[in-house]
Amino acid sequence: MLEMSFWVRNLVFVTSASRLQTSTDWFYANFLCQLADGRLLAVEYKGKDRYTAEDAEEKRAVGAVWASRSGGRCLFAMPTEGDFSAIARAIKP
Repeated sequence: MLEMSFWVRNLVFVTSASRLQTSTDWFYANFLCQLADGRLLAVEYKGKDRYTAEDAEEKRAVGAVWASRSGGRCLFAMPTEGDFSAIARAIKP
C-alpha cells in the first residue's frame, strides 16, 4: 500500500493555490497530495453530470500533459461518481 504524507484542499482564491493553464483560463485541481515516495498527485473530482463536459475533457488533457512532462514526479487523476479507482491507477508504480 502506498502511503500519503499529506494532502491539502487546493483553494481557488488563495494566492498560493496551484494552477494549470487551460485554453481560456486557469485550472485548479481540487486536492494536492504529497505521496510518501515524494510524488505529487493532483486530484480533480467530477460528478457524473460534469465528467463528460468539454471543460472536464480539457482538464483531463491538461492534467495528463502536466503529469507526462514531470519525469514521473507528478500524477493526475479525475475520479467520478464515487469511484476512486482512477486515483489507484494513477499512483500505481
